[in-house]
Amino acid sequence: MTETYADGAKDNPWSVDRRVTAADGMPCQRPVEVKANGHRRLIACGERLPADRQCPACRTYIEIVEVRRDQR
Repeated sequence: MTETYADGAKDNPWSVDRRVTAADGMPCQRPVEVKANGHRRLIACGERLPADRQCPACRTYIEIVEVRRDQR
């Protein structure tokens, strides 16, 4: 995906190229028990808990590999 934008710039806008790679990891290491309508079930902690409390398998990691300026 390529985006071109810049706040208030008309002559030299930024050009941003974003590539997102996703990979399935391992199963949840700390599933959470949820009770609803008299039933109990376990769901992945990534579907229920905030990021700082999720296990390493459910937590989303973002790694910026390269940042370049496109001079036009």
